[in-house]
Amino acid sequence: MEKTYMETPYNFDDIKKYVILDKKEAVDMILVTDICFIYDTSAIRSHAKISDITPLISYIKSKNGIVIITKTVVMEMCSNNHMIWNEYIDFIKRLSDAGINVLKFDEEDSLQCLRRVYNYTQDVLNNSLKYALRTARKWKGSVDEIIGNSGSGMIRKLCGNDSYSKTELFSTFFQMARSKKKSEDNLAEELIMVCIAILSNIPDRNEYKYIIVSEDRGSIRKLLELSENLEKHTGSKKCSLLTTPALCQILIKEGLIDISELQNILNFTYEDRIIKVFCSEEYDLKPKEKDFNKEELQDKLLNDINFTIYY
Repeated sequence: MEKTYMETPYNFDDIKKYVILDKKEAVDMILVTDICFIYDTSAIRSHAKISDITPLISYIKSKNGIVIITKTVVMEMCSNNHMIWNEYIDFIKRLSDAGINVLKFDEEDSLQCLRRVYNYTQDVLNNSLKYALRTARKWKGSVDEIIGNSGSGMIRKLCGNDSYSKTELFSTFFQMARSKKKSEDNLAEELIMVCIAILSNIPDRNEYKYIIVSEDRGSIRKLLELSENLEKHTGSKKCSLLTTPALCQILIKEGLIDISELQNILNFTYEDRIIKVFCSEEYDLKPKEKDFNKEELQDKLLNDINFTIYY
């Protein structure tokens, strides 16, 4: 039987005390923080295994950052009985106890972020969603399938040029999308990117304000396309991606991790699995994907000054 999903897990009360739920407070934090670290389910699954997340906490704090977990990711954090896994609750608790603000973010609240900054008509605000959805449909993934199966009227409403000055389309789309979620799809990651495309309309002094933390290599192509489109559209670099290996390299460069902590992260995250890394080494004309075991990767990170991880 295919896994089913529900928007509010049965044990959601178990994480309430560790996350920001107030919508106004969440919007304010997103607007004023320097960097939003947006965790997808794959990253939560990996980082929840790490026994000591002190280096991760130190890095987020050093960037004046917050952690965002979207509503669809919360749905994915559940077992088949619609209960959030205990290890995921513990990970969120550890972040919160260390002073990291963790936001539970309903994707449609990206509209409230726009409203806080702009006094635009609803039709103009809807256009920011339409632009994001047109971009997402090019990926031929979950968003495209959901919109494509929604009927001609809904397709015209969400992606066409008709004016809807009295109807906000954000709730219409995101609630519909979550209701169509399937097991093993990429909906959560794609909706994160749709939100980033919307939020990128808000000017900010910081480049790379929105960082997706992910181990899902299948979503990287979509993020690369989105990043390029947003740079052309806004004139600035708005988003990027951190995989665990890329994050480890940053932690080393910034002096936020020692050898035992690096071993701890690699051991718990990857165990005995092969680690795929898009990287470049000395004399490489361009970066490419390479495979490492955790010992090889640790040696590269610590001892090869010409080794650069992209993701």
